[in-house]
Amino acid sequence: MEEITEIRKISRSYTYDEYKKLIFSYSQEGKTSGEQTEERIAATLINAQRIKRIDKQCTINDDLSSAIKSFSGQQKWILIVESWCGDGAQCAPVIAKIAAQSANIRLELIFRDENLELMEHFLTRGSRSIPKLICINELKDKIVDTWGPRPQAIQDMVTEFKKNFPEVTHEELVKNIHLWYAQDKTKSIQSEFIVLLNKLIN
Repeated sequence: MEEITEIRKISRSYTYDEYKKLIFSYSQEGKTSGEQTEERIAATLINAQRIKRIDKQCTINDDLSSAIKSFSGQQKWILIVESWCGDGAQCAPVIAKIAAQSANIRLELIFRDENLELMEHFLTRGSRSIPKLICINELKDKIVDTWGPRPQAIQDMVTEFKKNFPEVTHEELVKNIHLWYAQDKTKSIQSEFIVLLNKLIN
């Protein structure tokens, strides 16, 4: 598969801890990943705080923990992100906690704009939306599933909000997206990963 070929071309990846350190460093130095724009630098600063908060507050629920314990096999999960991506800051800490509970899952994070040829194989409605998770069965060297760019429940709210308020600004939309994440308290993404893991088990 072309996708596996592109995955083999990845020249730089990070563990979650390495990724966090890089984001925190960017936020302190007034930098961002990829193109250095004021908007993305500001977003990276906010995302560093989001990551700290979610790391501290998120607890994997019992149903998801059971699904993780039942998971066997040997998988590599590749999460495509950018430091300025708000959805990435909301989702990456939860995905990292899931992977950390299983000896059978190895999580690597990569930057989208450093891997555009790979990203082209995992578009969402024609868009390079992130975060995007690629699940690879390492024994079979095969992509077995994907997830992203955000929990479906939150995406449904975004779609409905745009429908009801077609003149909404990007800033107002982003504000509401993060309000939904805060109110959701990672419940939606945890529910989706129970389904994902059960699919991967079967």
